[in-house]
Amino acid sequence: MNTRKIIESIHQLIQTTREGEKGYKEASENVQSEDLKTILYRLSQQRALFRGELEEILHKDYRDAAEVQDSVAAKAHRAWIDLRSELSRNDEAILAECERGEQHAIEEYTKVLDGRFPEYIEEIIQQQLKLIRGSLSQIQEFKYESA
Repeated sequence: MNTRKIIESIHQLIQTTREGEKGYKEASENVQSEDLKTILYRLSQQRALFRGELEEILHKDYRDAAEVQDSVAAKAHRAWIDLRSELSRNDEAILAECERGEQHAIEEYTKVLDGRFPEYIEEIIQQQLKLIRGSLSQIQEFKYESA
């Protein structure tokens, strides 16, 4: 993978992690269950750590600034979480949106993993993807336990 493509792919993942960080933070502020608040806030912090790892790669290895703006889709997704939570005050609805967000993150990570990153970057991205998949499973378990 050429340097430009690597930088673009990392920027894409930084945007995905930033969206997850903000989305989980907002979701944690809107759920009723204290256990769920804790889980969602922890996931927000996890995404901040992921973003930091990716930004460090850009800064150190590619001398690139990680200036990434929220996408329109991310803003719409968070607005939808806000609207659903205001209308229903329903943890299940918020969990469904979190589940959808995790599925989106998995798709974004999977898109960029094509074996052409330097090995150490590939390992970081694979590890983050593994943790995102684990988060999706945790959200799904919580969703079905609370149903």
